[in-house]
Amino acid sequence: MTETAVPEAPPRAAVEARAAVEAPAPAPAPIQLASLASAGTSSLARYQRDSWSGWRDDDRDCQDTRQELLIAQSRIPVTFAPGDRCTVARGLWVCPYTGEEFTSPRALDIDHVVPLSNAARSGGADWSDERRAAYANDLRTPHHLLVVAASANRSKGDKGPDRWLPPIESRARCEYLEDWIAIKRAWRLSSSPEELSALQRGRELCERGGVPPLPQAASAPPREAAAPAPEAGCCRTCRKGKPCGDSCIAASKACHQPPGCACAG
Repeated sequence: MTETAVPEAPPRAAVEARAAVEAPAPAPAPIQLASLASAGTSSLARYQRDSWSGWRDDDRDCQDTRQELLIAQSRIPVTFAPGDRCTVARGLWVCPYTGEEFTSPRALDIDHVVPLSNAARSGGADWSDERRAAYANDLRTPHHLLVVAASANRSKGDKGPDRWLPPIESRARCEYLEDWIAIKRAWRLSSSPEELSALQRGRELCERGGVPPLPQAASAPPREAAAPAPEAGCCRTCRKGKPCGDSCIAASKACHQPPGCACAG
């Protein structure tokens, strides 16, 4: 079965052609952290995923937001199955969070850099249905939506930069922080004190040429200490039969275990 290729579009051209309703213009850089208001999380209980819309097809070309992003962010022209120009079948994507390469979209998710639930508790819970749908499908704000490894997206969940950063060992973490700030400012979303503190620390480290550490590593539960090795000597004395590995067996049986801690009595 042959596949048909779609010509490679200029970067983001395919997605910028769609005008997301009420989507703001990208904010200019650099962005001051002071422009992000601090707020609590009282709106958390009001977040409902089904009120934030699924992927839309605003230009009615049969390719919804997910497909538009797969096309725009593939490193090579994508291909479709014969007779189907709506669903991407193959391409080449590099996850910005892990550096992994993928040729099939099945292992990929579309990540809202600022997750929907974070947006909800940062002011988005008070938006109209149309504005929430526009945020969920925003193709105009740079890096608002990214094609990423599904495993990385599930690991991130709805965590902010105070609890999760891309595990890739590179300056990509600094870029992630800047994208987060730009999206929050563009959509006039607030930040929690913990989030603002993490952004400030990360930015200062990035400005010095460093890479912020992974907050998820610091919050991971400590590993249990390995069980101590048994002390030298016998763990079992075979007063009847004979030793076999760590156990005792009948004297008439053949032992097929390597020498262990059982001893003859």
